[in-house]
Amino acid sequence: MSMEKICIWGTGRVADEVLKRCDIFKQYDLLGFIDNDERKQGQTYNGRPVYAPEKLHDMSIERIIILTDSYAAISWQIRQCLKINHVPIEDKNFFYRQGVLNRYRESCNAEIREILDYITENTLEVFNYPFAKKYETMACDVEYDSVCGLFYVMHKDKRMYFARSLNTPEAVVRYYRSILLEQDGSSPHRYLDSSFQVSKDDIVVDVGVAEGNFALEVIDSVSKIYLIESDEQWIEALKETFRSYEDKVVIIKKYVSSIDIGSYSRLDTLFPGTVNFIKMDIEGNEWDALLGAEQLFRRSSNLKCAICSYHTDCDEALIKKTLSDYGMRCTTTPGYMWFPSIGRNGFISDKLCRGIVRGVK
Repeated sequence: MSMEKICIWGTGRVADEVLKRCDIFKQYDLLGFIDNDERKQGQTYNGRPVYAPEKLHDMSIERIIILTDSYAAISWQIRQCLKINHVPIEDKNFFYRQGVLNRYRESCNAEIREILDYITENTLEVFNYPFAKKYETMACDVEYDSVCGLFYVMHKDKRMYFARSLNTPEAVVRYYRSILLEQDGSSPHRYLDSSFQVSKDDIVVDVGVAEGNFALEVIDSVSKIYLIESDEQWIEALKETFRSYEDKVVIIKKYVSSIDIGSYSRLDTLFPGTVNFIKMDIEGNEWDALLGAEQLFRRSSNLKCAICSYHTDCDEALIKKTLSDYGMRCTTTPGYMWFPSIGRNGFISDKLCRGIVRGVK
């Protein structure tokens, strides 16, 4: 059987990352690369020639894969400027999608099969479920506070401010949609649901707060909440969001870790007493942070936690083992995520991961 003839558009960072991980040369007949940069045209990249876009008209290609962050602009160029309409155009996740399909093709797991069926007809995303599509165009009202110079939205009838780097309404809308998507009732990333909640008068620790949506949703019921965030821009926004809750909110500028050094601190050091709920989302450093929280977990007899476990391949197993050693009963949220981050793996993985490990004691 002959291999599919493809052409790749892009010879930069994204292409470097994808081609380093995906051995496409054994699966596809790669006719060459396309790049708008005239300096690269006529050169070679990964052993194949780099052409100007117009060369596509002379190539017998069956598929074009865009390996850049400018999928919309380049696909428009292909369709509208080059008038190429007979060839499928794929985004930068195409090869990862093929990797996921190949990895799990023999799986009998019903949850996995649901995702495979979905990505067979759709591009691979972080959330590969029909519910995600409603957030692509969801309307969001964004307001500007001229006093502090920050944008905000009304979230659960409360102002939620955004970092100064999100300096246009469009940027805020994109970010806010991603928040709502993560916490959708069908999302594998949701921290809480009808059977897993923060209880009245709990002492809560939110590690990796960012914009503070989780904290804002539980603020009225808790007795105290500690917001741990290392990004100064988010701390500025958090101070505005929780200005009227200063009696029960403490903002801590720290990196949470398994050691105490400089700006890094253990939860055991930060909290010598007990707490009731720990939420943690710190970009793949959750396991390390848990290693610095053994005494806090052992001291706290009435404790729940929601720990993100999707950043790298081994997170779920490591987090579950650590929490179990601390006397917690562990479950995971239903469903799977695919997270395109190099992180601790050292590469972008084709593994589907559980979103949240929940613990109860």
